[in-house]
Order: sequence, then C-alpha cells, then structure tokens
Amino acid sequence: MPLALVLVPLLGLLSTRAAAQEVKPREASEEPRAKRLAPRPSFGALPRYATLVTTRRPPLMASQRVIDARELSVAPRRRSADDLLRLVPGVLLSQHGAEGKGQQIFLRGFDAAHGSDVEVLVAGIPINELSNIHGQGYLDLNFMIPEVVRQISVSKGPFQINQGNFANAGTIRFELGVDPAARGTRVGYELGSTIRHRGVVVHAPKGLRKESFLAFEAMHDRGFAPGRQAQRVSSLDQIRLVDSPAHGTLDLLGAGYYATFGSPGALSAADVAAGKVPFDGVYQGDGGGSSLRALVSLRHQISLGHGRLDQRVYGQFRRFDMLENFTGYLQDPVNGDRRAQMHRFFSAGYQVEYARPLVDTLTLTVGGAWQGDSVAQEDQRVDAGHAVVQENWDLGIGQHAAHTRAGLRWRPTRWLTLEGGGRADMFAYDVIDHLHDETRRKKVLGRASPRLLAAFQVGERWSLFSAYGRGLRAPEARSILAGVTTPSDVVLDRYKGGTPRIFPSDAVELGARYTGKRWLTIGLAAFGTWIDRELVFDHVSAVNIELNRTRRLGVELDLSLRPRPWIELRQDLTVVNARFVQSGAAIPGAPPLLSASSLTLVHPSGVRAGARLQVVGSRPLPHGARAATYALLDLSVGYRRGPLQLDLQVDNVTNAQWKEGEYHYASYWDTSEPRSTLPTLHFIAGPPLAVRLATTLFLM
Repeated sequence: MPLALVLVPLLGLLSTRAAAQEVKPREASEEPRAKRLAPRPSFGALPRYATLVTTRRPPLMASQRVIDARELSVAPRRRSADDLLRLVPGVLLSQHGAEGKGQQIFLRGFDAAHGSDVEVLVAGIPINELSNIHGQGYLDLNFMIPEVVRQISVSKGPFQINQGNFANAGTIRFELGVDPAARGTRVGYELGSTIRHRGVVVHAPKGLRKESFLAFEAMHDRGFAPGRQAQRVSSLDQIRLVDSPAHGTLDLLGAGYYATFGSPGALSAADVAAGKVPFDGVYQGDGGGSSLRALVSLRHQISLGHGRLDQRVYGQFRRFDMLENFTGYLQDPVNGDRRAQMHRFFSAGYQVEYARPLVDTLTLTVGGAWQGDSVAQEDQRVDAGHAVVQENWDLGIGQHAAHTRAGLRWRPTRWLTLEGGGRADMFAYDVIDHLHDETRRKKVLGRASPRLLAAFQVGERWSLFSAYGRGLRAPEARSILAGVTTPSDVVLDRYKGGTPRIFPSDAVELGARYTGKRWLTIGLAAFGTWIDRELVFDHVSAVNIELNRTRRLGVELDLSLRPRPWIELRQDLTVVNARFVQSGAAIPGAPPLLSASSLTLVHPSGVRAGARLQVVGSRPLPHGARAATYALLDLSVGYRRGPLQLDLQVDNVTNAQWKEGEYHYASYWDTSEPRSTLPTLHFIAGPPLAVRLATTLFLM
C-alpha cells in the first residue's frame, strides 16, 4: 500500500523521539484534572514544567463494559474483527453471506439487521453507513485487523451525549493500537480446515507509543460449503506524527481494503426436508459480492490550560456490489428474482470536543460533528446471465449529518456523580431519481435528545446506577422519494423505506454493580426502550417495512470470577421481552434469551486458552413463526516460547448442525410446482466443526 511505504520510514524516525514524550492525552471519554509536575532536568528548549492531564472517571452505567487486549488475544472464533463483536455481552451475530459481507446484529431485543440500531465507531470514526443500498446503517468491519484492536468499549442504550444516530440499542467503540507487552514486529500464518490461508504482518516498534503501528493482512477461505468462499487484503496503519507539550499530539490513520465473498442465500426448510437441496446447499451458485474501502484520518489532541481540545478530520471511499436471490422465481417466473446492487459512497467529516473543569467538582464538555456523503446507488433485477431485466431504482444522493452537544458532569460528593446534557442532530438530504425524469427532492430534519445519568457509590464495593436517554433513527434517503413509483408490478417494491422523519426512542436503565476486593465482580441492569416506529426488513420486497410503536423490557447480568490473576470465568445473560405496544405481539427477530459463558487463561508460563459457550433462545419470526434454539461451544489453546507462538482454534466443537439465520417469507424455487405466496420457514446453515492452526513469529 502507498501509505505503508510512507509510514515505514516515519516509524523508524519517530522511535528515536519516544523518550521526549511528556504529555499523555486523555481519551475522548475521560475527565480532565490538571496538576503541576515536580521540576525535572530539561533538554534543549523543553520547558521545565508541564501540564499533565490524568483520569478519574468511573463508569456511569451498570451495563458499560471494556474488553481489553488480554481477553481479545485468547478469545475463540476470532477470524476477523466482526468476530470480536461476539465478545460484547448481549450481542448475537448472524452471517447470511460469507466472511466479507456485513453481519446481522442483535442487541437488547433489537434485530439491528446490518447495523440500523447499533452505532459502531473505529478509532472514533463512524462506520455505519446512512442510506446504504443493502441496509440502513450497513456495517462492514472486515477492513480491521484483529491483532491491532487494543480494546472494545461498550455502552448500551442511548444514554451519553456522544452517542448519535443508530445508537438505540447501544454504541460499540473499537480502539486501535498495540500495547507495550505485544509491541515489536511479528509475522503470522493461519491454516484452516476449510482450506483457509491467512497471513498477517504487524510492525509496532517498541520505542513508540501504543498508537503507532503498521499492519497488513491477506486471507483466502474456500468455505465449509458452496457459496461461502471469501478472500480479502487489508492494510491498517497508524502513526503518531507529533507528540509535544506545546503542540499536543497528531495521529494519522490510514486503511485500504478489498474483499470478494460468496452469498449462498436461504433455503426453504420444506425443500431440505424433502431432500431437494442439502442442509448446507445453495439454489443458485452465482450469489456474492465485493467490497472496497479507503480511509484516512487525522486526530489532534492538545491540553489548553485546564481543559483539553480533541479534533478529528477524516474521509473515506466505499464501493459495494452485491448479487443475491432470496425468493427464487416468486416475482419473475421466467427470469428469476436475482437482485444486483451497486453502491458508491464517499464521505468527509469533522469532529471536535472540548472539556474542562469549571470548578473542582464540575466539568463541562461541549462538542459537535459534521459528515457529508455523496452516494450513487442502483438496484436491478437481472437474469441468469446477469443481464438487466428491470431497474428498481437509480439514485444520486447528497446527505449531511451534523450535531452539537453539551453536557455537565458534577461530583458534589465522593459517593455521587451526576451527568446531564443534550444534543441536537440535523440531517439534510438531496435525492435525485434518475429513473423518473430526474425527479429531485430535498429535505432537512432535526431532533433534540436529552441525556441524564447518575451513579451512587454505596460503601467501597457497591455502586448503583440510573440513566435516561432519547435516541434517534434517521431515515434513509430512499424515503425522501416516497410516492414516486417504480416500473415494478409488485406493490411492495413501490415502498421506499419508511416515512421521511426522525423516529425517537426513549430508554431507561437501572443497575447495580459489586466489585470485590480481589476475584469477584457482579453487574445487574434492568432496561426499557420505547421506539416510536418499528422497521422490519422484508425479504420479498428487499425494503424496510415501517410498523407501529414498540417497547423492549429486559434484564442483563454479568459475572466475573478471577480465582487467580491469570484466569477469568465470565457469565453474561440477557433476557428481553420485546413487543408491539398496541397489539402486544412479539417483535420479529428479537432474541428473548442470550447466554454466554467463557473462560480465559493467560499463564505466565506461556500457556493460553479460551472457551466460550453461547446459548440462543428461540426467536419470534414474522407471521407467527419461531426460530430454533441452539448452543455453540468454541475453544482455543496456545503456547508461546521465546519468539514463537502457536494457537489452535476450534469452532463448533460438538459439530452441531445449526441454523445461523432463520427467516419466514414467501419464495418459489421449484417451477414445476404451483406457485404459492404463503410465507414458509427458510434458513442458512451455520458452520460445522472447523479447526484453524496459527503460528506467529516475533522477530524483535
């Protein structure tokens, strides 16, 4: 990658300056507290005194969680950054394509599809794509390289002022970097039972801060069955360009990524039972797609007196192409229902935040952000030779998302912390319909969102929490053209994705946490979320169907045991009741029960191990159907001796035959039989037992 060629010599140059680092900037979520350093010897023009910004910010929600580098390094099933999401308590992932396509995400009773209700940021950059052709909030994390993910921070619900669009279920932040213990240069190779080959190189000089690294990855996987092949190349590089007391820090991030992947589509359960198609088979073997991303970001942090200024500017380009068929010949008995989607997306953005203590117990935080997107997208029905049969839509989109926020954190006593504030979000759309006489429509929408949190310290070990927040779900650009028809004779294809307005959600959370002196931590949270209008994806029309008001009530439990410093046992449990307010009917897709039991072991002798058992309860599906319950056990074991490390990962240890995705809709595949529009059960087979052996050589 050209960026890597530039950064390699810069990394070597900056390693000689590491000893001059005197200021440690705070992370964006930390509270500043300035203090004077004792006099120290000076060199050259360096000042004799410096201002150091430190941290004292306890969590303000019972459901907050940080997954550190230790847990990430030994977790089973870590083929890609997507898999790291599985470590988030209460998250369920379902892949109805192959590795490279965005996952279907479930959290807190939300079927967030490809990301419509879960906000995800990588190094502070929003990754959800507003108005993506394949799904609102589409989330593709495959460009990230797991070896340089330093930690994952999780905030459930829309309770903090820095949580924005798509954060109705929560926000997940990926922090990039390489901790001191893992720095150096390493080369890794992985071989898997699905004819999987993966190579990775990470260069993180030991003299530099954790923010600087170069990483490159290449992967090819044939997949466990037809339609599951995937390959990708990715480069992810970050370097600290400036680190000085006078000018702050300046970090440059660059990423380049390209992938191709298959898409097997869903199988009718009746056809599998009748022996017409294998359990892990495909109807048509030409499904799949490709994905490309280029990203660059500059982040500047500086201490200004007693406060801190944090700014970021970024830009990215995305290309996404997809061919799939979920309904066979239901809509077009002659040519079939293959849909070809093309999406081109360019965005540029700016973020700023300033935080400073007004008095010793009161801190003010203000900030804002803007992102502008230019989008071109097409959706077409094509025949077996991929010739265009019908154009469903061809849109040119200009869209802007901007917000301002302000909040106060008050700690009047050592046992009470209050945080309150609000944000105002604005979305502007300019949409051109190239299929209908260049019809052009514009719309500007806005909404204010209050947030309030409180934490009570009860003694040394117990904490009580309460939170309220209003979230938001912005409409996709297609909805701006509501009322413009398409040439399709299928009524649902004329639907454009919902009412063009921002739908609010109101969420509350009450919780408690016990933190033992040594080995025990227990957290319990009860939550409720009410959203003004529900969106449910319809596989026949391939659009979001807008439904009535819904509510979600649930309880989350997390328990951590550390009988020794090098071993941890964790239990996470989420129980949710998700219903439509008026009818009381279950919300389709929302899992009522998620349980994850895990063990991680990192022994000083070099032995490493991880085990994870996930249990998923039966989910309601559209039209009264239900998905099956399943349980999966994954294991990993490793050993490092000197510069050599070996890791063995085993997915689905019991070789369970399970259904990763289940759906209920109408399809028509066997044209020799009468056509029916009644919905039936469909599923996508989950991976069977798979083994991967990885070796890593630490060169220096």
